[in-house]
Amino acid sequence: MLVLALVVIASLVLAACQPQTIVKTVEVTKEVVVTAAPGAGAIDPNAKFQLTYLNVCFPSSMAVTDLMLAAFGAKYPNIDVKVDCAQGDYAEGIFAQAAAGNLPDVVFSADLFTVPFVNAGVLLDLEQFDKADESFSFDDIYPNILALGQVPGKPGTYMIPASWDSVQMYYNKDLFEKSGAPVPTDEWTWDDLITACKVVQEKNPGVYCVGNGGTEGWDWWAYFIPWIVGHGGYPVSEDFKTSTFSSPESLAGIQAYVDLWTKHKVTIPIGEQLPSGRDGCFIAGKCATYFMIPGLMKTFREKITDFTWDVVQMPALPKKRVTGMGTYGYGISKDSKNPQAAWELIKFLASPTGQRLSLTNYIGVPFLKSMADDPVYERLQPPPQNIKAFLKGGEIGIFPPNGYPPKCGSLYAGLINQTIRTALEESIRGVKTVEQAFKDADAEIQSCLDTAQ
Repeated sequence: MLVLALVVIASLVLAACQPQTIVKTVEVTKEVVVTAAPGAGAIDPNAKFQLTYLNVCFPSSMAVTDLMLAAFGAKYPNIDVKVDCAQGDYAEGIFAQAAAGNLPDVVFSADLFTVPFVNAGVLLDLEQFDKADESFSFDDIYPNILALGQVPGKPGTYMIPASWDSVQMYYNKDLFEKSGAPVPTDEWTWDDLITACKVVQEKNPGVYCVGNGGTEGWDWWAYFIPWIVGHGGYPVSEDFKTSTFSSPESLAGIQAYVDLWTKHKVTIPIGEQLPSGRDGCFIAGKCATYFMIPGLMKTFREKITDFTWDVVQMPALPKKRVTGMGTYGYGISKDSKNPQAAWELIKFLASPTGQRLSLTNYIGVPFLKSMADDPVYERLQPPPQNIKAFLKGGEIGIFPPNGYPPKCGSLYAGLINQTIRTALEESIRGVKTVEQAFKDADAEIQSCLDTAQ
């Protein structure tokens, strides 16, 4: 059950962060560095106290939490872990608690929260715990997923991720086969998919091929930014001083993305309300494909009983094969009264045992380099048959640019998010050409970047 009104991070990502995640932009003018003194000694297994834990209670995060609690409880049976589900605007609530000095020991975090939380001094640097713990090492975690808990140009790691989350393609195998269309593979390009989609839709009136659209999600950065990068562009200059959505390469990528609606007509029209929602469209067999992270595997396994489904890597674009990547995870707050116990709880996520349990419960994909060829993959029961598409897909993942000035927002929230959403909607609805819409968007974003410098 999702309990956040304004922050929803995966039935998954998204479900590690869902595309419609909304977070109020918080401008941080002063960076705060908080340290603790971990490793002062082992925790007494008979110790009795309460550890507080704030979670965003969507299905995969609750399942991950259950794994951590079970392992921690077996080792420290007398330590009570009090789990609360966040209400309202998550970021706003965290900053309010931080100002009052009453943050819980363990807090939910995610890639979109890392920069504002770290700059505001909300989280402790976990590398100090890593250095004091001979049983643990960050070195075994793939750098690109570990980076989601880090801030460019600033030392430290502030989140242990839950999964190696990248957006790949779920597909209804039966629907493709019965339509006489080729079945997707890891080698497909978007042209291959679009061609097959037209066959599927022609043979199945009322079915949409691409399930990412409708009332929400079509403007998620993890969907449309890869189209820009896959055509050789990028949304902003390296120094974050120039908005580049209207560069020739970026426009080519955005146009190709918009063409899914306007030219090829293979995805759900924006604004169309599906009775069962986007996930439900795939579950009901009314959407042939659905692009999302691995956290939905468990839900699909439980709810899909009348057709065969599988996963393949994101189709390739002209310049490269690329996809959006992000994750949620957990950190230790600056106000933690029991930081060492908090570390003992959350580090289980990054242990081989924790990662295997996450995989065998179909709620995540291991991010430990040492587990790339782990025999556990061979013991998994499909679906999905091609679960390693998520593992390979992590190697082509990109992250949202996170160096924008706080006053301008980000691809998740604020002026930038709203400006790009407006430009995309204008383009898809034909109110403006892609070129005009994104020249206007660049001008608005650039105005903010100029005044922020």
